[in-house]
Amino acid sequence: MNKDPLHNLKNEIEREVFKNTDPVSQKRAILTKIRSEKQKKSSVKSIFINLGVPLCIILILSILGSSYLFKEDLVKENEKEIEEEPTDQLTYIPTDEWDEKIIDEKASIRKSATPIDEVTEEPKQESEAPQEKKEEEDKTEPMDAPPLPAFDFSMILINPNDFKEKAANGTFVGTSFTIGDSMDEIQEAYKDRYEDLNIMKGHRSYDQIENYLLHFQAEKKLAQVRSDIRPSYKLDKVISTLGEPYYFMNALEGVYSANYLYGEYIVEMEFQGNNKLKPYSMEEIQFIDRESIITSVALFKNDGRTDSLSKDVKYLGEEELMEFRPEWFNEARDYIVQNTVSHAVILHSQQDPLEFNIVVPQETPEDEMRAIANQFLKRLTDVSNEAIEEGTIWNDYTYVIHIENSIDGYYDTGSSSSKSTHEGGYPDINWTGDLSSIE
Repeated sequence: MNKDPLHNLKNEIEREVFKNTDPVSQKRAILTKIRSEKQKKSSVKSIFINLGVPLCIILILSILGSSYLFKEDLVKENEKEIEEEPTDQLTYIPTDEWDEKIIDEKASIRKSATPIDEVTEEPKQESEAPQEKKEEEDKTEPMDAPPLPAFDFSMILINPNDFKEKAANGTFVGTSFTIGDSMDEIQEAYKDRYEDLNIMKGHRSYDQIENYLLHFQAEKKLAQVRSDIRPSYKLDKVISTLGEPYYFMNALEGVYSANYLYGEYIVEMEFQGNNKLKPYSMEEIQFIDRESIITSVALFKNDGRTDSLSKDVKYLGEEELMEFRPEWFNEARDYIVQNTVSHAVILHSQQDPLEFNIVVPQETPEDEMRAIANQFLKRLTDVSNEAIEEGTIWNDYTYVIHIENSIDGYYDTGSSSSKSTHEGGYPDINWTGDLSSIE
């Protein structure tokens, strides 16, 4: 049963309206008319659309097929082409122009690259060849002279550690001169400044390069480097910087030196000042003047002189002044009065300088007067030395001695010499008067 209550009514109306016509035929006629009208209006457009759509689809598919391949597929495809190296490939695959260029570039790089596993030692031999060539050139070409500034003693005082390190390796500070260097190589390197002068210093001969003196052994190896000092530097400054040195007195050259030992080498600094040797000694040092001036610096290999080096010295001004004892004078006086023609010896001063007056008869000859003065000084020296454990009174005292005529008062005067020592152990007498004037 139909739920629509008007359904029957609608059917009756429809049958009434279309009772004389065929509804199906009318619908078909209407649809046919509509289609014919549409075909007339779009006949031209449909032609282009029917042809263009398939072409567009084909083009889009071809572009997508070539442009959106995965990168790995492109690489594999390219590597496959490189390995197979086809010569008769004629198939054309449409691709983007820039993609083709990139692929070609990668292929050329792969072809030119050398695999790591295939590297041989040949490139290494090629790199070694220039090195060997360079060494041969170094052997044939003379070396350029290294910089050689004037020697400056302040380098030692400013940087003592660098000085000590170089000296321990046999190198003279501030230069490239090293003990054992070849004479020929040094001459070639400094040929414009080398002077073969054979400068004599003591018993050695030296060649000169600017302000450096070089001494070579018989086998033409550098044995010593020396340089004079300008301006002046005091020994006291060296001691405060480098410490206490070993001292040496070269009797052949008559010079004092402070010596420092570094490894197998000796640094020798010669100096001049108020320095003194022990009595009756030619090389044994007693007093060193810290105010002495450094005159030269030398470097050489230890030549065995360490046995002669000593630190057992006293510095001038730090020693205790020896006290002059009157009993020494009394014994010397009594000896002269009892054993010579002199009948009086007088002590005028027992401070430095010691002052004596020897009185002799008028008729005493000149040579006898001077002999009496020498006898007195020798006796005074012997008596004082017996009481002194070390040294002599003449390390601390000088003297002035007068010879006096007891009648007319004529006399001569002598003073102690600072340059020479009498065989009796006292300083020689420098006479200043004229004994011949005594009548």
